[in-house]
Amino acid sequence: MNKSGEIIFPILVLVWSIVACDTQSSGENDPNQLQETNSLKPADSILKTYFLTENDTVKKESSFQIANYFYNQNDSLGFRKWNKVSLRLSSKISDDLGVAESYRNLGNFLYRYNVADSSYYYYNRSLKIYEELNDDINSGKVLINMATIQRSSKDFVGSEVATMKAIRKLKPLGQKKLLYYAYNNLGIINNELGEYSEGLKYHQQALDYEEKLQDGILKASTLNNIGVIFESRELFTKAIHNYEKALEVDSLFYKNPRLYAMLVDNLAYSKFRQNSKAEVKKMFHESLAIRDSINHEAGIIINKIHLAEYHVKQKDTSQALKYIYEAYNLSKKSNNYQDLLKSLIMLSEIDAVNSENYLKEYIAITDSLNKEERIVRNKFARIRFETDEFIAKNHYLSEQRKWIIRGAGSFVFMILLIFVIWRQKSQNKKLELEQAQQKSNEEIYNLLLAQQNKLEEGRHQEKERISRELHDGVLGRLFGTRLMLESLFGKSDSESLRGKKKYLNDLRIIEEEVRAISHELNKEFFSPKQSFLDVLHDYLEEQKKIGKFELVFINDEEISWDELSSEIKINVFRIFQEAINNINKHAEADLVSITCTKSYDHIEIIISDNGKGFEITDRSKGIGLKNIQSRITRLNGKFNLSSCLEGTQVELKIPIKYYK
Repeated sequence: MNKSGEIIFPILVLVWSIVACDTQSSGENDPNQLQETNSLKPADSILKTYFLTENDTVKKESSFQIANYFYNQNDSLGFRKWNKVSLRLSSKISDDLGVAESYRNLGNFLYRYNVADSSYYYYNRSLKIYEELNDDINSGKVLINMATIQRSSKDFVGSEVATMKAIRKLKPLGQKKLLYYAYNNLGIINNELGEYSEGLKYHQQALDYEEKLQDGILKASTLNNIGVIFESRELFTKAIHNYEKALEVDSLFYKNPRLYAMLVDNLAYSKFRQNSKAEVKKMFHESLAIRDSINHEAGIIINKIHLAEYHVKQKDTSQALKYIYEAYNLSKKSNNYQDLLKSLIMLSEIDAVNSENYLKEYIAITDSLNKEERIVRNKFARIRFETDEFIAKNHYLSEQRKWIIRGAGSFVFMILLIFVIWRQKSQNKKLELEQAQQKSNEEIYNLLLAQQNKLEEGRHQEKERISRELHDGVLGRLFGTRLMLESLFGKSDSESLRGKKKYLNDLRIIEEEVRAISHELNKEFFSPKQSFLDVLHDYLEEQKKIGKFELVFINDEEISWDELSSEIKINVFRIFQEAINNINKHAEADLVSITCTKSYDHIEIIISDNGKGFEITDRSKGIGLKNIQSRITRLNGKFNLSSCLEGTQVELKIPIKYYK
């Protein structure tokens, strides 16, 4: 070693030792995280190797181990620095596996500090490299991590897709522990979605893999999750059975006190919900004491919420308020929004004086969380897209270089090919022109035929239209007017004379309508100054008198009748005319009900009466029903008719597509 190296190296070791000692080691272990290192001595020797070697491959391996060391020492500054060195050296020596591992380790680091979107981004970058290397084991590990992040951000669909993809990769390889985590994640997702049967199925599959692994901690964890599902379904006996079975795992208290405390709390809560009083309070306090001792904030909050619920049931309001206030303050301090919302709901129920303020805060936080979750889910989708786009671009550039090399050798061949094609085109030119001329002649002939067919079709449609207008509009109104005039026949009192005058005026209006039809019905049926509902109400009131029935008309205020196109209004009005006319002629009803409602982008209309009904098959060929069906078809709607001894019902569903 030269003198400068002898001086620099001890200084570097001293600096990194000071930084590393200023942190706390993590108490969590994850199968996808970096390998744990517990003492400074391995880092000292690796640092020495890194600074004294000139071999980039050795330096890369050393930097990776140094980053690993600082990660396990919970030294974020040291890890970020050395992981960056490892990534740079891996790229320099074209070590794709090293690049992927650096990205994955950075994803693990960011996940530890709850930076979900950035963690997901680096996991996704590592995944693309592992997939290009056909490394299904590491691809599966990263996919499970990505699925866990998505589940935590409530992107349940994305989490399920990623987990299923991981299972497809890992199952053929027999990766039992990773498959356990995958099925466990699917179970939790389905429990969150309320798909309890599916959740139980996946947790049972996870338990099957645990039996092959003989891992007591995993067994207790899965039994706890199964218990949570039964608790959600209020099957408390089954939940209690699973919690107690999990607590039977050997030395669970010493191996994983956090899980032990969770199980004790869950067991107590299920017994409490089952109205069992046996040692419930004692168990809640036992769990709380353990969580206090290991400083498990999320667990402490849940415990205090459960204790508040317990004291509410015991009608001890002061104790309930004490615990729920503590849970509220701790949730707020630790940004635990899920439990903060639970605390606010309970506070609004217990503290009646400030209930409104707590509910307002609950609504504000819920809105904010929903917005944030949407943003995160969109980020996940954008990360996948941008990563795919980046990889596609690199792939494109690589392919482009290959084509440039190939193009130089193919240039002469292309020239010859172009010459042959040109010669072939020259020889076929005359034939193509002749064929084109023949095709043009055929097209002209076909156009003439099509034009003739359209004219005939137009004539037929016009005949049908005028027939519908006469039948649905004119004949119906003539029938009503005739009935009213007949009822006034022989009467000479002033009211009868006014009625005769009115109905004579109606005949004049009908005459004008017939004249309008004879002039191709060019005018709009509804005047722009005239409300559709007013016209409809006037008509229904008139028919109500003619038919001597009671009318119930319900209209959804969300339907903007006057903004609909004239085509919809005219056809709907004609359908009303035909339906009411049929009721007056045949039903002998004393009650008619009309309901108009708006459903998303449709108008739903129900016209029903309590008349004598009819056999639908006997009347299916009637022109009135055909007209209704024809009008509904023109509006791209749906028509349903039902009739029995208790009456008849016409159901219409018309899409709102065309506005003025």
